[in-house]
Amino acid sequence: MMKSVTLLAILTLLAVAASASNFVSLGYSDQTVILDSNPYVCDHIYGVTHNHDGFESCYGWWYGGVVPPYYGAWGEGYDLGAGTVLCGVFWVSTLPGMYYGQSTDCYVWEGGVHGPPDAVLGVVTGIVFDHVPLWPTIGLNEVEMNVGVGHEFTVGLWGNWPNARYGYLIAVDLNGPGGYPWTCVAPGIGYPTGWNDPSILWGPTQSTGCGVVFRPTPPQTVPDGDTAPTWGSIKTLFKE
Repeated sequence: MMKSVTLLAILTLLAVAASASNFVSLGYSDQTVILDSNPYVCDHIYGVTHNHDGFESCYGWWYGGVVPPYYGAWGEGYDLGAGTVLCGVFWVSTLPGMYYGQSTDCYVWEGGVHGPPDAVLGVVTGIVFDHVPLWPTIGLNEVEMNVGVGHEFTVGLWGNWPNARYGYLIAVDLNGPGGYPWTCVAPGIGYPTGWNDPSILWGPTQSTGCGVVFRPTPPQTVPDGDTAPTWGSIKTLFKE
């Protein structure tokens, strides 16, 4: 069964290449297997937060769909309150002959739940993933980031292969509970430029394989009978 799924994926890739498209899909599979990452990069005392319940396909950009600084990026939005993104967690796969150590830039952007991602809050560049198995096996990769956030954010990645063949594809959940999937579309390729739901190109997509290890900021505590100061009360201390 696995050989037939892989062969189907290769035939799909060849069909896409023949049509000179800038985006790729490996089609649907209910036979995916996740290759875990062990030892872990991050302390899993905080767990891994994600929006998927498994994966049924992989998506990707290549050639004109990948343009600096991060057109062709993938992301997933979260609203976990104030805290620190300790690690980005990314599930990826590839086809034979595609991955040879192409590097990845991993990002945290503002927004992504009530609107598209916005300003960059942090980035770690030049990461080379250790776990990029052949489809339908999917590899988990953790990247230490340590980016502070105060509200909703998007965690994601951009593969370093502008105007070239892809190295890997991001795993996607097609029928899970739903999340906030995003992809950044390059200009001039016939689709709305900038951040979009991948469903506009690939069809119904519930979430991407972009998760986080997140440490929440501890709530402020005050002595019994007191109340935590507000910004308004603090400002009065500076009035003449």
